Amino acid sequence: MINQLLMKLGLGDGSLNAEGDTRRKFIRYPGAQADVSVGGSTYSLRDWSLGGISFETLPDARLLVGDSINFTLRFRFPQGVVAVEQQGRVVRTGKRGIAAAFVMPDADARKALERVLDGYHAQNFLQSQVA
Repeated sequence: MINQLLMKLGLGDGSLNAEGDTRRKFIRYPGAQADVSVGGSTYSLRDWSLGGISFETLPDARLLVGDSINFTLRFRFPQGVVAVEQQGRVVRTGKRGIAAAFVMPDADARKALERVLDGYHAQNFLQSQVA
């Protein structure tokens, strides 16, 4: 019960200050300062989690639910760029956006995503100290 309460407060998995939805398996983080490259095109990242991504597309993206895609995520931080190559499966399409679930991230991709989380939390902490 305590773990459930901590998870709802965003304290159970290091997700303090994340944009969470208690119905979801993973906490979502904003995609500001990040993009995704798919098939030679680069798109703005809406949000991401340890389970997948949501990104902007052109209306004619021609991706369907169930399609397999390879993509590269690039997260920009003051100390540099963290790039993550990943495979995914399209789980939702819209007029101007796609959501894809990661297909079994390998250990390197998982470590890179954890570095991104560390950078995200550090950036939020620094911004909180300026205000």
